[in-house]
Amino acid sequence: CTGGIRCEKASAFLRRRLRELDCESDTPVYQLEGGIHRYLEAFPDGGHFKGANFVFDKRAQMRGDGSVVGRCGECSAPW
Repeated sequence: CTGGIRCEKASAFLRRRLRELDCESDTPVYQLEGGIHRYLEAFPDGGHFKGANFVFDKRAQMRGDGSVVGRCGECSAPW
């Protein structure tokens, strides 16, 4: 995610869900400061990130290394 409120909500959800699945587990949930958007700005080649970060402006998406991690179930377009 891009580092906004949805990231905060998603990480809280993941922490809660992990506790529900395994009460003994202290599996950490990590967040990137500034989100994947800032990470891709810092590492234009993608660093360790695979796939695309979809943004809601004229760029539509930011890709690191250009790897395809999946395909659309309807049209088979890569994403």
